[in-house]
Amino acid sequence: MGHLSGKEEILRRLRERIHQNPIGLPEHTSIYEILAILFTEKEAKVGAQFPMGLATFEQIERATGIQGSDLEEILKGMMKKGLVITSKRGGKIRYLLSMGMTGFFEFTFMRTDESLPMQRLAELMHVYKNTPEFVQEFFAPGTSRGRVYLYSDIVPPVRSEVLRYQEAAEYIKMAGRGSLGKCYCRHEAWHLGRNCSAPIEDICMTLGNSSDFLVEQGFARRASVEELLDTLRKAENLGLVHIGDNVLDQTTFICNCCGCCCGFLQGITEHHLKHAVSTTHFIARPDREECTGCGECESRCQIKAIRMEGDYPMVDEEFCLGCGVCAHFCPADAMKMEEREKKVIPPETYKDLMVRLMKEKGRL
Repeated sequence: MGHLSGKEEILRRLRERIHQNPIGLPEHTSIYEILAILFTEKEAKVGAQFPMGLATFEQIERATGIQGSDLEEILKGMMKKGLVITSKRGGKIRYLLSMGMTGFFEFTFMRTDESLPMQRLAELMHVYKNTPEFVQEFFAPGTSRGRVYLYSDIVPPVRSEVLRYQEAAEYIKMAGRGSLGKCYCRHEAWHLGRNCSAPIEDICMTLGNSSDFLVEQGFARRASVEELLDTLRKAENLGLVHIGDNVLDQTTFICNCCGCCCGFLQGITEHHLKHAVSTTHFIARPDREECTGCGECESRCQIKAIRMEGDYPMVDEEFCLGCGVCAHFCPADAMKMEEREKKVIPPETYKDLMVRLMKEKGRL
């Protein structure tokens, strides 16, 4: 950055600190303008000195040298913008400096107010997320940050532990509570005039403990299990893909994604990366005898992994997500979801996922 002023130096140190997270922020001119808009100078100073991992208030006091009510006020402001998130356990609050993505990039466009220059942020984030440096950071080979969940109506109703951990509906039931908020990807695209017709409001879900923070800070509203399941069905009727944490237990979110706007799926549709998200244990395979050649599966696939060759659909099995969208809409029930021979088992918990990402990037 050449010769740095005081504020620029703080932003440089802030970026370096955030880059130590499991998903970091590589160097690029656009990221500094994003940070300058989102962080006040005091917030940037705190962020630049923030302890790694979950930290108590006292640990942040020691790390930053800012005490008592002064620090409390700064942290409150950061929480309102999603720059810091909290976790409550045993009556004790612990704080975590957000990643860029998934983190404050999303929180910015989940906001219910637009006091920030949203169009400018949308422009900057769009540029930044499509830089080779960030694409490599977010979609690095190895463990994927997110994984696809299966539609619940397109496999035989035989329950097993394997199937249970494939379906989005099961995670909602296990969580027992959650919240609904904006689709931050389509909201960002809306500011750029690029969004599709899929819903922006009340379509993306946060589950369990993670939903508490979003509700408290106004990023989402509380929703019952029944309402979440209804929203899931609405998303399936629209042909959206369920994507959540790449974990077996206690996923924190389920987004309902389109191929044109979704940051996860753009790894496939824009950057042609087969490993952009982890697939389900199923793969779409058409039945020649039953197929009528209507082409509905081709038109519905969010990542264009199906193409018609004459009157018969061909599935690109290297890219197929196993989401079940094509089978859900097949009028002849000719698209079958078959179990993959090779299955990838996700990390057990969110913590395990973060540790694995850190190890793969040499940050642990």
